[in-house]
Amino acid sequence: MRFVTARPHGLLTLSLIAGCSLALTACSGGSDAAQPVSADKVYPVTIAVVQPASTSALITAAGTVRYRYETPLGFTTAGKIASIRFQEGNRVTPGALIAALDATQVSAGLESARAEQQRAQAELGRFQQLFEKGWVTKAQLERAEATARAAAAQVSTAGFASGTSRILAPSGGVILARTAEPGQVVAAGTQVVVLGESSGGMVLRAPMIDGDIARLSPGMPVTVRISALPEGEIEAVVSEIDARANPASGAFEVTIALPANPALRSGQIGTAQFRVAAAPDAAGLAVPASAVFNVRADEGFVYLLDPKANRVRTRAVQIGRVDDKELVITGGLKPGDRIVSSGLVLLTDGAKVKPQASSQPSRTRAAAAPVDVR
Repeated sequence: MRFVTARPHGLLTLSLIAGCSLALTACSGGSDAAQPVSADKVYPVTIAVVQPASTSALITAAGTVRYRYETPLGFTTAGKIASIRFQEGNRVTPGALIAALDATQVSAGLESARAEQQRAQAELGRFQQLFEKGWVTKAQLERAEATARAAAAQVSTAGFASGTSRILAPSGGVILARTAEPGQVVAAGTQVVVLGESSGGMVLRAPMIDGDIARLSPGMPVTVRISALPEGEIEAVVSEIDARANPASGAFEVTIALPANPALRSGQIGTAQFRVAAAPDAAGLAVPASAVFNVRADEGFVYLLDPKANRVRTRAVQIGRVDDKELVITGGLKPGDRIVSSGLVLLTDGAKVKPQASSQPSRTRAAAAPVDVR
């Protein structure tokens, strides 16, 4: 099964921000219905300094943990299954006997072939003696020789069938699936078990769209988050990128090689984050999403601080791109501007404020520019 990468939708995110801004407007009574600002009233607020947006971006994709090699195993000859020695989840060692067919018919065929070979060899010996005495022709001797060769070939075929009536582990690993049971009659080539081979390690396979694939390359680092792991996230590397898209989904599969970890299991869900160069049109200024209110399409407003008077003024801004916690502003602000990032609910244009120290450092500078929204 392939998973299609879920990408954030710019309009949806903007709608959510717009909803929040409407709530702020309702709580403050709206800009038109706001009460006159009291000269003595001072509002505590948190201030964010406007900084250039990062020159890198994060691409996120969801995928599934797999063994690099998940090999279906079966018998190369038809027959009735006599035994399957392992259950799903059991570990096997290289060369271990996994399953075997009922050997009764195979053994009978081998014995019959050997008996026929002995008869043909005896007949050939008799014809050779008769030929030396001149009692049989050269053609009769050649027919006896051909019969003996055919009998030998039948023994080889029966011996091969006897050898292929067992499934041996080609390498060490884990039984991922068991698709047949003892007593079941199977045709040649029917899958009996699926072996996850430990020799190839574990990978995360994630389907991605063509626009994102173009920005990746084998060998680039990637951070993978898997909730089942105690450490939460691990550092990995891009191993392979499909050369063609899946005909059904149109997605390209990216294979990410994961470091050895005993907690990894085939089928776990993981999220990969790739840091890439930002899109050419991603330039702008990064501000906290909480600082923007009354959002309409690609426009919104912020409260700009006048540091000398400690008063705020409403400033219209143009929104370029959207992230879950930050916006990239393409107009209305300049680097170094100070804007209110929290405490907006009671503010109106011209309100006097008291900037408060933030409880945690601003992410504005370090945060990546949002991923392209399409």
